[in-house]
Amino acid sequence: MKEKENYLTDYETFADRLERLLNEKKMQKAELAERIGFSANGISTWKATGTIPRADIAVKIAKCLDVTTEYLIFGTYEGIDTKKDSLAYKIAKLPENKKKIIEAVYNAISTETTD
Repeated sequence: MKEKENYLTDYETFADRLERLLNEKKMQKAELAERIGFSANGISTWKATGTIPRADIAVKIAKCLDVTTEYLIFGTYEGIDTKKDSLAYKIAKLPENKKKIIEAVYNAISTETTD
């Protein structure tokens, strides 16, 4: 039986997640700050103080980084496993048009025929 994950050591803070997402997008804090109309120093403050941005700023950041605000703040996609190797995570990161294709395929193969 697989042991339960240690959520205390696996925990990723908002600042850690933001930094990782910036690295994945190859974006500097200064560029993000400019795109959301916020200061780069303000962004650095979140890491130093362990705080999170106001809701309006979080929405702008999430849009810039192409993630949901839920993922940005809490690290989840509506309860979906966010481990990078999970299929659910990979699907959650797809654009909406690709998600619709996957949904259509799933619906096609999961419906029971009454023949």
